[in-house]
Amino acid sequence: MKKTYRTCQHCGTVNLNRDYCENCGKIINITLERKLKREQKTVEKQKVDKLERPNRITLFFERVKDHDNLIIRYVARFFYSVWIIVIAIGSFLALLFGYIAA
Repeated sequence: MKKTYRTCQHCGTVNLNRDYCENCGKIINITLERKLKREQKTVEKQKVDKLERPNRITLFFERVKDHDNLIIRYVARFFYSVWIIVIAIGSFLALLFGYIAA
């Protein structure tokens, strides 16, 4: 087994074959530290990507708007239009209430 001496950047303790300092418990293996940071960034990016996805209603309407059946397509477009109008009215009311409260 190879002997690896690492000096802790925080407390100055010399550690033999360790990834964490035996005195203060901080990570001293730079490769492991970079790997952990990379994994943490990947997890955070996945959370952000999950939040940016469209909701189920929008996905449903997008799929049904191009349906093969003509009746289903027009009914879906009608309800999609109603959905957009409801969202627009809700947004306007939120804006109005925001101005009244301020």
